[in-house]
Amino acid sequence: MTDCWCPLSHVPLRAEASDRAECVNEVLAGETVTVLNEGAGNWVEVRLPDGYQGWMDRRQLRAVTSMWMGTPHRTTALSSAWDGVPGGWLPAGACVREHAGRWHLGELEVVPHQGSTPQPVSSMWAWAETMRHVPYHWGGRSGWGFDCSGLVSLAAALRGRAVPRDASQQFLVGLEVEPTSCQMDDVAFFCNPEGRITHVGLCDGQGHILHASGEVRMDLLSEGQILQFEDQKPTHTLAGIRRWFA
Repeated sequence: MTDCWCPLSHVPLRAEASDRAECVNEVLAGETVTVLNEGAGNWVEVRLPDGYQGWMDRRQLRAVTSMWMGTPHRTTALSSAWDGVPGGWLPAGACVREHAGRWHLGELEVVPHQGSTPQPVSSMWAWAETMRHVPYHWGGRSGWGFDCSGLVSLAAALRGRAVPRDASQQFLVGLEVEPTSCQMDDVAFFCNPEGRITHVGLCDGQGHILHASGEVRMDLLSEGQILQFEDQKPTHTLAGIRRWFA
């Protein structure tokens, strides 16, 4: 097994070794992966540090060849400009490191433009509000496209808590909360008619929810349902609320 890192902004992680296969997740700039298997052509099966596995193109990776130093940070702005970064821009969620006043992306030294350095995040809700109108993207977990659990898992990471990637696994994290006791940054989960967890969003404790559905949007959370803000149409059925931060 070989450790590699991703120099590109956001790369699809696919269910199978094909460009036509489902995008199940993303590998973001500056993240490391472990190469597990080699497939046909340039395809490799990789595992992210959180255990999530999938297939990607080996040409989107570089081998880890030197010791990495510094404190890792996730970028927090929707998009941020950096000199030395392939393409010049990083989406929210990319992993950069700070060491002795200098910044690195993997093994590249990079220089942030004004306003590009990661900022402290004290509230998942407040950060997610800055992502409103980012388009929904199945498997996405960056500022250039989110699915529902990708948005929530990145919001938690920015507050310092690692949670699983998928909503059904996230539902097992934290403390159960009654809807009547919902507070800011509680996490609401929703199920299909068979009771399977299929959706997740962030609560403000005042009857609103931020979630990725078509886009990152704010809707109403009322009487066990998500109601679309513009027409009060119900879209999702509440399965439970969890609290990840005391």
